[in-house]
Amino acid sequence: MPISHAFAFLIPPGKGVAGGGVISGKDIAIGAGKLFEMLDGIFSGEGSSRDFEITFNPAPDGAQVNACRDLFIAFEADPTNENGRRIAERLQAVTDNRSGVGLLFLLAGASGLSKRLVVSRFPTDQAVLAEVGNEGLDVEFLEQVFIKRLSSYKAIRLEHKVPSSAFWKGVATDRQAGQSGEHISEYWLKDFLDADFSETSAAGTRRLATALKQALKKSPNLSVKTEIAHASSLAPAAFEGKATTIDEFCAHFGFSKATRETIKSQLTKPSLSGKMFTFDAKEFKTVAPYRTVEMSNGAILTAPNEEFESVFETEDVSDGVVRYITEGRVSDQRLARK
Repeated sequence: MPISHAFAFLIPPGKGVAGGGVISGKDIAIGAGKLFEMLDGIFSGEGSSRDFEITFNPAPDGAQVNACRDLFIAFEADPTNENGRRIAERLQAVTDNRSGVGLLFLLAGASGLSKRLVVSRFPTDQAVLAEVGNEGLDVEFLEQVFIKRLSSYKAIRLEHKVPSSAFWKGVATDRQAGQSGEHISEYWLKDFLDADFSETSAAGTRRLATALKQALKKSPNLSVKTEIAHASSLAPAAFEGKATTIDEFCAHFGFSKATRETIKSQLTKPSLSGKMFTFDAKEFKTVAPYRTVEMSNGAILTAPNEEFESVFETEDVSDGVVRYITEGRVSDQRLARK
């Protein structure tokens, strides 16, 4: 049986709320009941496309210290109600009324030879507070709330043979956000966990830009080239500062199957297309600063990538013939090798 300890805490909002509210807690009996069966499914479940690797941030001065990680390590080493409540209090401090009341589960146990910790938050509503008895949460209440929200939750999974010297990386999910990492709640990832996506912004953006650039260069398919070139022009404005993956980038622009496969073929590993990163427009422009169109009549049109669509007006004439129109003062002329 992988789960050795399980706790639940009902957490009212505390951010921007005078005095906050009382946190009710309950340890969950191991090995029996409908509630435990469902928790075991989350604890032992396989990953999905909605799961993203994250890394805890070090202290601002660079020291390898992270307050949330420290709380997780302490709980894993000594899974008690007291240590669990400290985690609940941290979550309460960053939860405002928009997020509402949350039901937090802390699950500690083993996965093979490794120690595993799963921290998961389920949404509920203010009305449930009235149902909590004087003695705190009861199992029947937890089952009612849990069953209602089974497919909608946030979580982080940490796993390592020696948690105290590791637990710097984990797998986070936000099943309330749908498939896209772009919508993972800031308060969960940034405020509560004090973490970020494991892929650096620059490295992920550079991988995307390089794959697009190589796909344009190597593909003989004009339709594929057109899709990629158009998306590259719009990307800086559309994605700046947003969390995404190469797969999500392709889906956003509605790329054809041929275009998606051409881009993925430029990656060293196909799985990299699902790696999450925060798009950096400046880094993207460094790799692909200009867009060039070569015409069958010998004309070569060049403009900054993100400005190409506005510099040149395009008209479809007939049978694949295209007319580009632009106007402006001549600022320079030069001869150059092709």
